[in-house]
Amino acid sequence: MKRIALVPLSLAAALALAACGSNAGSTSSADPTASADVGQASAVTPVDASTLAAARKEGEVLLYTNSEEQQMTPVIKAFEAANPGIRVRSLTLGNQEMFQRYQTEVASGGSTADVVMSSDAVGWLLFMRSGGVLNYRDPNSPNLPDYALLGPGVYAFSEDPVIAVFNKAVLPEDKQPTTMADLAKMAPQLDGKIGATAISNVIQFGATSAYLQKYGDTGWKTLEQIGAHAGLESDNGPLVTKLAQGQYAAAFFVSGTVRAFIVDDVAKVVNYRYLKDGTPLLPRAAAVTSAAKHPNAAKVWLNWLLSVPGQEAACTGGFTPYRDGVKCDFGLPQVKAIVGDQNLIIGTFDAKLATEQPQIVARFNKAFGR
Repeated sequence: MKRIALVPLSLAAALALAACGSNAGSTSSADPTASADVGQASAVTPVDASTLAAARKEGEVLLYTNSEEQQMTPVIKAFEAANPGIRVRSLTLGNQEMFQRYQTEVASGGSTADVVMSSDAVGWLLFMRSGGVLNYRDPNSPNLPDYALLGPGVYAFSEDPVIAVFNKAVLPEDKQPTTMADLAKMAPQLDGKIGATAISNVIQFGATSAYLQKYGDTGWKTLEQIGAHAGLESDNGPLVTKLAQGQYAAAFFVSGTVRAFIVDDVAKVVNYRYLKDGTPLLPRAAAVTSAAKHPNAAKVWLNWLLSVPGQEAACTGGFTPYRDGVKCDFGLPQVKAIVGDQNLIIGTFDAKLATEQPQIVARFNKAFGR
């Protein structure tokens, strides 16, 4: 009985950390698993010799990121091992905070980020419009899928899925829905037992907008059916804590970073699924800034992030690599093998997101009783 009582508490702590972007350091997932052909790695496409020489003279990169230190550490260590003489300093900031801080520092004439990394689609659109991004074409570009280029100079570092998470003690695996449509049908019997984050959360807005881009009014009807019986939390921390403790039986559009934590004792209580009609992949974008003090080192860093070795390191940090030839338990080929090519929902930085955001927010809040 003591062990059963403690498992939800340890789960809540682990998943709350994961929801903030930390990495458990585990390499095996509980469920789902899928064998997938990851394809062949393309030829190495580094920066030119003059850029590399200038980068070594600059000696460092300042990164503003929405990822936690634990998540970035293995990526940075791998980069520095591959590029001796170039140090990466990483500062974790909120999505809106990093863009605002950059603008303030530029206006005051101070030093600022050489590279920014964020999942906030609307924030990126405004940042690009304000001239914050250096229009840099990386040598990796010809070997990347079309969706990797999100705007001039803005590249997807990873394509992180959102997932559905379930408390198996409350909702056994054989009763769990495998699609958003099925979750909507079950919603009345799960009244008050379905959780999600508020639409003010960047992950929720990104997932919702991508889902609606694919399903339109049908998607809204599904969300409205679920919303009538669901609760909203401010962010993933409280959401997964309540799920672990059994207050929620199911949660949807949860940050996929929690996947690496659902192992061992945690997996005895909780499992996750890629819903076949509801697994948006949200690009975590990176770009060299127009005001970078170390622009050449920043280009070397971005070039490496987009390379096969960089994508392999991304996997160790809990990110979702998408390049061919990258072996990863949580890679895009694994997601694709489960949901199917036709069901992939890959988020974009479509300019209309900025104009449509207010109406999406208003309708979502109405659907969920806010």
